[in-house]
Amino acid sequence: MNYTTRDYPQEYPLRTTVAEIDITQLRANFRAVCSRAKGIPAMPVIKADAYGHGIVPCAVALAQEGAQMLGVAFAAEAEPLRSDRRVPYEIPIAVVTPPFPHGAQEYCRLNLEFCAASMTTMRAFSAEAARTGRTLHAHLTIDTGMHRDGIQPHEALDFMRSASILPNISIHGICTHFATADEADKSYFIKQLHCFRDTIQMLRDAGFEFRFIHAANSGAVADSSKDAGFTLLRPGIALYGYNPSDELHSPLDVKPVMSLKTSIISLRRLPAGEPVSYGRRYTTTKETTIATIPIGYADGLRRNLTEKARVMIGGCYFPIVGTICMDQCMVDIGDADFKVGETVILLGAQKSTMPEIGEIRIDANEWAEQLRTIPYEILTGITARVPRIYINS
Repeated sequence: MNYTTRDYPQEYPLRTTVAEIDITQLRANFRAVCSRAKGIPAMPVIKADAYGHGIVPCAVALAQEGAQMLGVAFAAEAEPLRSDRRVPYEIPIAVVTPPFPHGAQEYCRLNLEFCAASMTTMRAFSAEAARTGRTLHAHLTIDTGMHRDGIQPHEALDFMRSASILPNISIHGICTHFATADEADKSYFIKQLHCFRDTIQMLRDAGFEFRFIHAANSGAVADSSKDAGFTLLRPGIALYGYNPSDELHSPLDVKPVMSLKTSIISLRRLPAGEPVSYGRRYTTTKETTIATIPIGYADGLRRNLTEKARVMIGGCYFPIVGTICMDQCMVDIGDADFKVGETVILLGAQKSTMPEIGEIRIDANEWAEQLRTIPYEILTGITARVPRIYINS
């Protein structure tokens, strides 16, 4: 059969699939989060490479916006922050996952704050801090009902009595994590909140005070910052432009920071009845043009989005057809007259061809709904081989 194919022009850039990160929007989202809590300082959570957005550029911007400290999941995530001069060394970095005892040397070397949930770890960190002449700061982690990390509330007083006498350790924070702050039913959230407050009061009655009291994730900031803000916010997903769920009573006014873009790499005109991609899961129903774009599941465009996802080209939506491949996928553009090199948007916004509509958009919520997951997984799943391009920085 005589298929018409337009080849990829040599002068076009070799890797056109990029994630554009709008630093101005990140800053605006941070300000929106803080304004909801009426001036309570924040520890933006930038774990998982800032939810896939790039940890160092995001840390730089958030520090400039007045972040009180930065939150990461593991000590290794702090390494690029401490080695990059653009990130102020004096800004505290807290690791929100409780560490293993053998991590003491790294925490001292990088000057990291840690979550206190084990006396074995506390003793190991105290010994290493004393050996190196440092004082490490810790945040007592209370398990109020998430049952993932932390000590039980009834153990908190004995823990503090033992931990407070360890040399070179200062427990200046106390924290917990809410399991259902982003749900419409706040009953379990309220139960956890009361448990946390009662634990803090018990420790205060015994003479223990904390500079940093934090529990408010994005959901709690949105719906309950007055009750759960305490002295430090701990927002994550909202910084990157997404509310944590559609059940919030008062969603935050935030917009997506990341756009995922690529370009058409080849075009072929096919007659009706031709299969497209692996497994012949899609067959053309009429003569049409199939555009190939250089992005696939190795980039974070999940194979499960086959027959579900769409893209935007020239102000219109077009469906991804056939099985999504590791490095490429195909789009049915019908009779549209696009050229090789035309911009294709998978996540982001584009001016519509219909003025009355204004703007068309695809965001991580759309993919998450199609995959029955959450936008967190979509954003963190955009892989490292997709270059991050920073705009408005």
